[in-house]
Amino acid sequence: MKRIVAFTGAGISKASGIPTFQDMDGIREKLSLDYFMSDTKDFYDVLQGMKRNVDKALPNAAHIAIADHDIPVVTMNIDGLHKRAGSKKVIEVHGNLDYVFCMKCGKEYDFSCIDDSIYCAQCNGLLKPEVVLYGEMIAKYHEAISLISSADELLVVGTSFYTSTSSIMVEAAEAAGAKVTTINMDAETEVPGYLRRCIEGD
Repeated sequence: MKRIVAFTGAGISKASGIPTFQDMDGIREKLSLDYFMSDTKDFYDVLQGMKRNVDKALPNAAHIAIADHDIPVVTMNIDGLHKRAGSKKVIEVHGNLDYVFCMKCGKEYDFSCIDDSIYCAQCNGLLKPEVVLYGEMIAKYHEAISLISSADELLVVGTSFYTSTSSIMVEAAEAAGAKVTTINMDAETEVPGYLRRCIEGD
């Protein structure tokens, strides 16, 4: 049976009510490491707004189809919708909104703790989210490349190819000889249909 791996970006979650960065003017600049360090309070105000939106969102048919077919996922999204849809293997290369950690002592806290303070209760160090910001290295890079390189087909869903992460992952698939299929429009309807035809036709 053909081994498919999904590589997903913000477009897959648009139907769940989560806007892409292209839909949010100026958001990219505010999700940079420089901005986090220079204006931490406003940074967290922005991130908390994103977190509220993510928490009320539900996985859509594209997330669910990928989970139902037990397709492993490498995602640039920080919304956690693949995991909530039931996907067992999810590599979040840009992190998630589940936790924050102290930059001084490394202690980890649930994200909600920043409602009270953005400083560590243990050592008063600054808390940073488990999110890969612009200016930082991709998380779980080697794990993601290894998974993608093992695929017969890489299904790329909902990415604008704005970030270098997209190009790096697709190039890894191509270098390994995998077929690359891209679905960037109407992922909620296109992905379930494509996977059904792909699996049934195998």
